Amino acid sequence: MNDLRSLRTKLKEDLRTSTGRNFLTFLVFLAISTIFWFVMALNDEVQKDFKLPLVLEDFPQDMTIVSGQVATVNVTIKEKGSSLAKFSWGSSPQLKVRYGAFTRPSDDNLLLTEAQLNSAVRGIFGSSATVVAIRPDSIHLTYTTNPGVPVRVMVDADISTAAGYETFGAPHLSADTVMLYSNLKKRHHIHRLSTIPISLSELKDTTTVDARLIVPEGMRAIPSSVKVTFPVEALVAKTKEVKIETVNVPAGTRLIPFPAVIDVRYLLPKSLYSSDAADLRAIVDYKKVTPGQNTLPVTLVGVPSFVRNAEPATSSIEYLIEHD
Repeated sequence: MNDLRSLRTKLKEDLRTSTGRNFLTFLVFLAISTIFWFVMALNDEVQKDFKLPLVLEDFPQDMTIVSGQVATVNVTIKEKGSSLAKFSWGSSPQLKVRYGAFTRPSDDNLLLTEAQLNSAVRGIFGSSATVVAIRPDSIHLTYTTNPGVPVRVMVDADISTAAGYETFGAPHLSADTVMLYSNLKKRHHIHRLSTIPISLSELKDTTTVDARLIVPEGMRAIPSSVKVTFPVEALVAKTKEVKIETVNVPAGTRLIPFPAVIDVRYLLPKSLYSSDAADLRAIVDYKKVTPGQNTLPVTLVGVPSFVRNAEPATSSIEYLIEHD
């Protein structure tokens, strides 16, 4: 606090000197000149590019745009800086076009000509503004009043994980069915739409991507893209003690395995570690008994779908055959 007071006192003393007064005068004139420059700059004519989001209003509820709709209209405007300042510093303006503004050149088609689009843009920036360029220079929409046809979504994906990780289960879709709109009769013969090819590698975590749908020309899918989630989990090791079972043993014969119980090692998703692989079985087959050999191979059956790389602690066991 004392330092601040000392600094404030020193500044007051410095400003009382001739050098301090000259510096203060310089700052005042600098501020005045900056204001004058700013005012003059705002009165100068400038050229600026804008991206106007296109908003279609008052369209009939039974009308679905099939093609031609653009997300934004790019315009280049020449006008005084003061007139464009509010668009540069404020929120971006929207180009709102009502259904009644379009003409009908033919059935199922709507057209907003270059002159009509130019007029709509002038309605935003004012009649004194010069519209240097508009892209696109006109808007041609194709529409349908036919109801949508439900179609299933198929995922086209090539997915691989990093070592120690695995994808489990089918991909999850934000929408497994979309509505297909068109004036073409063949829309009734389309039952599936595929996503664009998705290629991901070295995944270590559940991953979601936004995938566009491949739609035949002259048709539109709503939604046009879906979110696809690929469940990925780390693998953890687990060991289960399994009793050895015998199969294909003739009547009056006993096949006695040694040992009678073995350990089976396997990997499974971390979230399923507490799950018991109850259906996992280890068997030895009497039909594989070979004279002169005292061992039989151990085969695992009933391996659950969530289990990976299951293998017995020993690939073969000794046995004893007894007859009644």
